[in-house]
Amino acid sequence: MLRLRDRLSRRVPPLARAFGRYVSQHRDPYLLAVLALRESVDDTVDSVTADLFAEVERALEHELEAGDLELVDGADAVRFDYDTRLVLPAMLTLGRVRELAGDVPYLRQVRRVDTDLAREGERVTYEIIRALLDGDMRDAINDDEYEDFETTVRPRARAAEVAQATLEEGVESWLAAPETPDGVASAYRHAVSLSEGHQDTDEAFRDLLERHANAEGDERGRLADEIEARYKYAPPQESSPLFEEEQYVPYFTTQYERVGILYEDMLKMYEAALGVELGESFCRAIVLMVVAAQIGLDDIDDFPEDRGEQLTPVTAELALKGTAGLDDVGRLVDRYLDAAAAAAETHLTGMAIAYIREEAHDRLAALRAELD
Repeated sequence: MLRLRDRLSRRVPPLARAFGRYVSQHRDPYLLAVLALRESVDDTVDSVTADLFAEVERALEHELEAGDLELVDGADAVRFDYDTRLVLPAMLTLGRVRELAGDVPYLRQVRRVDTDLAREGERVTYEIIRALLDGDMRDAINDDEYEDFETTVRPRARAAEVAQATLEEGVESWLAAPETPDGVASAYRHAVSLSEGHQDTDEAFRDLLERHANAEGDERGRLADEIEARYKYAPPQESSPLFEEEQYVPYFTTQYERVGILYEDMLKMYEAALGVELGESFCRAIVLMVVAAQIGLDDIDDFPEDRGEQLTPVTAELALKGTAGLDDVGRLVDRYLDAAAAAAETHLTGMAIAYIREEAHDRLAALRAELD
C-alpha cells in the first residue's frame, strides 16, 4: 500500500510534480524563457504531426474512392490519428537547435538570432518526424499491432498499410533530394536495418519466454539463467563512445540496440542535415532518456499484451522474481535517468527527464497495485 504522502503526491499530475521539483532544484531566471521555448516547439511538433496525418487522410480518401476501404458506421469523413510518444526526442532536439540559433522567447532582443538555422531546424524536424512515424508504423504492422492506428475507415490493417506507405514515400523523396546531405540517408538506412534486424531476435526472445513459463524445476532455473545471460546481461554488440559507462548495465545491450541507436541515428540525421553539432552531452542525455522511457513507460503500458508473449525488461523481471522484480525495474529506470540528467546541459531536456521519472514511478505503482 502506498504511504499517505505518496498517495497525496499521486493526486498531482506527474507533469506538474516534475516541473515543481525541477524548478525548486534549479532556481534559474532562464527557466521562464525555457518554458516559453518548450511551448513553442511543442506547438510546432503538434502542427507537424497534424500536417502529416492530413497527408495520410488524403491518401485514405483516394483508397476509399477506389473502393478498397469503407467508412465505419456513423462516420461522415475520413479521419486518421496515430498514438505515439516517439516525437518527444525530436521536440527536444528542435529546442536544442533553436537555442543554438539564439531563437529563444524573451531573449531574442538581447541575442543575435540565426534565423536561417532556426527555420531550417523546423523544416528538418518535419522530415525527421515523418521518418520516425514511418518506422514506428512499420514495426507495428510487422507485429500485427493495429490498435494505435485510429481511423474511421476499415479494414484497419489496410488503412495502416496506406498510412505507412504514404509516409515512407515522403521520407524517400526527402532522402533522394539533391539538397539532402548524404549523411542523412546513411544514418536513416542504418536505423532501418537495425530495426528490421530485430524481427528475428524478437521471435527468439518470445520463444525463450514461453519455454520459461511452461518449464518446471531445474529446467525453469536453467531458462531463467538463459534469460539473464542472453537478454538482461547480453554482451555489447554495437558500442558507442557516448555510452562506455553503460555497456554492462542490465538490459543496455538489448534496449539500447532496440531503441537507443535509432535515436542516436536521428540525432546524426539532424547534424548532417543542418551542418551543426548538437553536443556530445546532449546526445547522450537524449538516448539514455529514451531507453529509460522505453522501459519505464512503454514496457509497463504494454505489459498486459506482452505478458507471456514478449520479452521486455518488465516481463523478464516479473518472470525471474515475481512482483519483487518491479523494484529492480524502478531502480533500473532511475539509473538510466540519473545518467541522462547528469549529461543534460539544457533545462528543456532536464525537465523532460524529470517528467519521465515521475510518470514511470506512477505507472510502476499502478502495475504493482494491479498485480498484488
